[in-house]
Amino acid sequence: MLNRLWFRLTAAFALIIFIGMTATVWLSSSAAATQFEHFMVGAQMVRPAAMQEALSRYYADRQSWEGLDAALGRLVRKASDGPMIGVFGVMMGMPSNRIQVLDRDGRVVADSAGEPGGAPLVEPPLQRWPILSNNVEVGTLVVEGALMGALSGEPKMLIEMITRTVFVAALIAAATALGLGALLMRQITLPLSQLTRAAQRIAAGDLSARAPVRSNDEIGELTRVFNRMAASLEAQETLRRNLMADIAHELRTPLAGVQGAIEAMLDGVFPADAQNLEALHAETLLLSRLVDDLRTLANAEAGQLRLEPSRIDLVEVICALVNTLHPRAQEHHISVRVEAPSQPVWVEADASRIQQILHNLLDNALRHAPDHGNVVVRLCVAQGHVILTVTDNGAGISAEDLPHVFDRFYRGDPSRSRTTGGAGLGLAIVRKLVEAHGGHIWVDSPAPGSDRGAEFGVWLPVKGNQS
Repeated sequence: MLNRLWFRLTAAFALIIFIGMTATVWLSSSAAATQFEHFMVGAQMVRPAAMQEALSRYYADRQSWEGLDAALGRLVRKASDGPMIGVFGVMMGMPSNRIQVLDRDGRVVADSAGEPGGAPLVEPPLQRWPILSNNVEVGTLVVEGALMGALSGEPKMLIEMITRTVFVAALIAAATALGLGALLMRQITLPLSQLTRAAQRIAAGDLSARAPVRSNDEIGELTRVFNRMAASLEAQETLRRNLMADIAHELRTPLAGVQGAIEAMLDGVFPADAQNLEALHAETLLLSRLVDDLRTLANAEAGQLRLEPSRIDLVEVICALVNTLHPRAQEHHISVRVEAPSQPVWVEADASRIQQILHNLLDNALRHAPDHGNVVVRLCVAQGHVILTVTDNGAGISAEDLPHVFDRFYRGDPSRSRTTGGAGLGLAIVRKLVEAHGGHIWVDSPAPGSDRGAEFGVWLPVKGNQS
C-alpha cells in the first residue's frame, strides 16, 4: 500500500514538474517571438505596423509633421498592445527602445528621447520602417534597439535556439527536482512503512512491536502516539492475563476445600453434621463474596456501576459502622476513635456504596492494626468537599508496595495468605466507588519504625445544603 502511495506521490510530483516545464518553455518561446514583433517605448509594447499606421494617419490628417513631437506619446499609446511593467516585463526580456520619426528629407521631426531637429540615429543596431501616405513615402520610423537589430537577420533560427536551450535547462531542473522529490517522499513513506509493519505485528498478536521515531514532525508525533498505544495495549494484556490467573487462584482454594469436604463426607471420612456443614457454608459465603466483588469491580471499570444518590449524614454513617465493628475491635483489644464534627455533615451520595467504602477501609485498618493497637477515623469539612481519613498504627506499607495497594488482587504478603489479607479486591473496589462519586483516594505510610502505620484518605465533593 505504501509503495502505491509512493508511486502516486511521485507521479503527482512529476506531473507538476512537467506542467511547470511546459509552461516555462512555452513562455520563453512566446517571449522570444514577441521580441521580434514588438519594440518597447517606456512600458508600452508597440507593434511596428501599428505605429506606422498611426503615424500615417497623423500625416494624412495634417499633411505635415507639425506638432508630432508633442503628440508622439499619445500615438505610441494608441499603437501599443498594452503596458508591460514590473517583474513580468523584466522576465520577458523587453528592453526600452528609443524611436525617431524622420521626414522625407531625413530631418528628425519627433524623438522619444530627444528634441526635434536633433541628429538622426546612426549607430547600429537600428530598425527602419517607411511611413506611407497615399502610397507615397512621407517619412521613416527609426527604432534603436540592440536585440531587434541583432536578430533581424535570422529570427526564426534564433527563436528555435532559445527554445531548445530553455527546454534542455528545464529538463535538467526537472530531473533534479524529481530526484530530490523522490528522496523527500521516501523520507515520508519510510516511517509510514515501518509504522504499518509494527501495526501488522500487533494485529498478529505481538504487542511488543514498536516503530522507531525518526523525526519531530507530524509523522514522528504519530509514531510516538502509536508506540504509547502499543505500550498501553501490552500493559492491558498483561493485566488481563494476571487477572485471569488471580481469579483462578482465588477460586481454586475455596473450591478445593468444598470439593474435598464433600468427597470426605461421601466416603464417610467426615460425618455430614452441623459442624462440617457450617465449614462448607463459610467457604460458599467466601466464594459468593468473591464473585460479588468481582462483579462490582467489573461494573465499576466498565462505567456501568449504578448509583442511587441520596442526602446522607456522613457522621451518622461513620458512627453506625464503628459500632457494628466494635465487637471485632474488642476481640483484639483495638481502640477505634472517631474524630468528626458534632453537627451533621450532609453529602449527596449512594448510602450503601459509602458504607461499603468505609467498611472496606475500616476492615483493612483492623486487620493490620496490632493487638492493643488503635484506629482513628477523622472527618474534616472544607468549602465544597469533605476529607475522610482512616489511620492505623500497624506495620505500615513498604515503599515498593505503596504504588500497588489499589491494584486488583494485589497483596503485599508474598504467601497470599488470607490471614494477612483478603482476596486483594477491597481497596480496588474502594477506589472505583470513590471515583464513581467524583472523588479520589490516596494512601500514605511513613517510614518503618514510626508510631503510625498506613493512612487512607478519601476526598469527596459536597453537594447540597449543609443546613
